[in-house]
Amino acid sequence: MKKSIYSLGAAALLVGGALFLTGSTSSVSAQDLIGASFIDNVKPYLEFRPRYEYVDVDGSPNDAANALTIRTKVGVKIGSVLGIKGLSAQIEAIDVSALIDDYAPQKSGYETVADPDNTRLTQAYITYTYGNYAFIAGRKYVAIDDHRFIGTVGWRQMPQSLGVVAIAGSPIQNLNFLLAGVYERKGVLDKLNVDWHMDKMPIVLDVNYKVSPALKLKGFAYLLTDIHNTYGVKASGKLDFGGIKFSYLGEYAKQTDPYENDNLDSKPDIDTDYYRIKVGAAYSGFFGNVMYTYFGDADGKDAGFSTPLATLHKFDGWSDVLLAGAAKGFDYGLKEWCFSVGYKNPTIGKVMVAYLTFDSDKDPGTIGKSVGSEIDVLYAKKLTKRLSFLAKAAFYNADDGYYTHGNLKGTKDVNKYWLQLDYKY
Repeated sequence: MKKSIYSLGAAALLVGGALFLTGSTSSVSAQDLIGASFIDNVKPYLEFRPRYEYVDVDGSPNDAANALTIRTKVGVKIGSVLGIKGLSAQIEAIDVSALIDDYAPQKSGYETVADPDNTRLTQAYITYTYGNYAFIAGRKYVAIDDHRFIGTVGWRQMPQSLGVVAIAGSPIQNLNFLLAGVYERKGVLDKLNVDWHMDKMPIVLDVNYKVSPALKLKGFAYLLTDIHNTYGVKASGKLDFGGIKFSYLGEYAKQTDPYENDNLDSKPDIDTDYYRIKVGAAYSGFFGNVMYTYFGDADGKDAGFSTPLATLHKFDGWSDVLLAGAAKGFDYGLKEWCFSVGYKNPTIGKVMVAYLTFDSDKDPGTIGKSVGSEIDVLYAKKLTKRLSFLAKAAFYNADDGYYTHGNLKGTKDVNKYWLQLDYKY
């Protein structure tokens, strides 16, 4: 708790200092002190997110995990820096503290909850906007589309952020792009943190063109140093027929050897592919979706198709049983079906149920092709303007499991439950 007190104290100083510089807590403003406005239009923000998580793995030698954690987020958005038109900044820090810590890695002998005690500067970047272009440098959250390839992993108490040097813009109407070099990764766990030399940075290129609401096109190249190169295309859109709103998505990607290696002595040997198809419909608050996802196998190479920078909890089941395969590759590939239905209403909230099935694409030989299945349920409600509530659960039913880098995973049933409040100011 002493660490948390110090962390919260530092966070308070961060916001307090920002208010001081704008003259909000003193009759002497920053401009009076230095003769010019160093920062202006400062907007502090706070978030408190307590969450209870329970994890039980059938037949495991570990005890069930009980984790009560709280995320405290403190940040400032600075609309003007040095009086330069278009120059802005953002600084943010997060502290994660365990109030009940009967879980690994806090204690041995328990199941894992990936929310250990931690304090981190999660965002610290500057942006220069000129016309239709923005130049960005520093550590920030990067989320592309629905987080399938690159996301913030905002579900975990400590999210993922990337150190980037980037340009984003819209050179013509309906066309936008992002080109970024990534010099660091700060993962949800410190063991996932990675630094790259500036001349060997991962490269992110994302180009989008909106033909109409019914057709959006994307081309992308994510060149991840030490891991793989991913090249892909995507088409998506929405259509409205008499109040019934239909949506669709189709994407394909190819993975090859990484263009560069930095933290590894040699490049991995990769040659695999991926595709995803999704259709959905919504009417009067009711909605339903069907999604099929295919991960290519390793096929004698170093790894199958993987998405290591994605918000993985959002996909492949909330139990996270398949997370290791999605992050590192399925040795024998994966075929996944996801069926979800629900209802959303401002008064009632959001209710959703999903059913997922998982099968290996190729026959592992030593085990069967049926990996397992899962049922996920969720209820979410906005209680006030600033306070929201969430309850959800995941029930994974194991069959034969799957291999990733020669390790067998997913052979035990898993039950997980969450209760969460989220207050934002």
